[in-house]
Amino acid sequence: MNITDEELIEELSNRFAQSRKAFSDLSVVHGKLLEMNERLERSESLKSNFLSNIRNEINNPLNSIMGLAGQLAIVGAGNEDVTSISSLIGAEANHLDFQLRNIFMAAELEAGEVNPHCVKVHIASALRDLVDSFLHTAAKKNVSLDLVLPTVEEAHIAVLDAEKIQIIVSNLLSNAIEYSHNGGTVEVSYSVDGEGTLQISVQDHGVGIAPEDQQRIFDRFVQLETGTTRSHLGHGLGLSITKALVDLLEGNIRLVSSLGEGTCFTVTIPPCSILDDKDSFSEAGNLFLFDDMSEA
Repeated sequence: MNITDEELIEELSNRFAQSRKAFSDLSVVHGKLLEMNERLERSESLKSNFLSNIRNEINNPLNSIMGLAGQLAIVGAGNEDVTSISSLIGAEANHLDFQLRNIFMAAELEAGEVNPHCVKVHIASALRDLVDSFLHTAAKKNVSLDLVLPTVEEAHIAVLDAEKIQIIVSNLLSNAIEYSHNGGTVEVSYSVDGEGTLQISVQDHGVGIAPEDQQRIFDRFVQLETGTTRSHLGHGLGLSITKALVDLLEGNIRLVSSLGEGTCFTVTIPPCSILDDKDSFSEAGNLFLFDDMSEA
């Protein structure tokens, strides 16, 4: 096929015009993508600030309520009505604090804003305080809580993220109580090996979990019972958050369960490095107030 020089020049001009238009279109798209990315970054920043602000707005009065409930119990010692009411206020405030921590943690995990913050933790004191905070919830179901401590004193100190361990164990405890039979027992035990790896087990003797359900219970919003007539409360966040936090801390979680015989969750968390003050002890959270002078 023969073409003239004029036709060749015209064809090349058309091709160059099309290329310029395509480049111009790409520049417009690139500009819009940059603008959209900037908006997304601003949105993420606003969301982070919102989460931080709303957490403080809720936690501050909630901490005050729990503190005042404790003071009321002291002032009203000897008066059964005052003691009962103050205990109820404290228990319900603790339960609300637990639920809010789950909600905020789920939001932060979704936003990718959760990082380990490690300090020295007195495990025995931490778990004792945590178990005590669930006594009222357990009493509602006539469930006994039993904390089993190791005999070696040195095993009580570990370098971990106290806040995240608190959320992990709280969810396992809440789950164990919820699925225990009336009059049952929940045992919490732990050990720390020579390398500082923490292992915590929460054992109940309740309804158990069928083998086909033992993996999907860690999926978000999954509950084995559905509908308005379900016999167990919950929002389907607890175990998914637990699994996500265990993974974040480079640990693992496993369960052993049989229908009608109960379930044992075991979490293993390796030690982590303290980035700030190497001598600091955990003071994270309302329930984790302990130091190296606490007795096991």
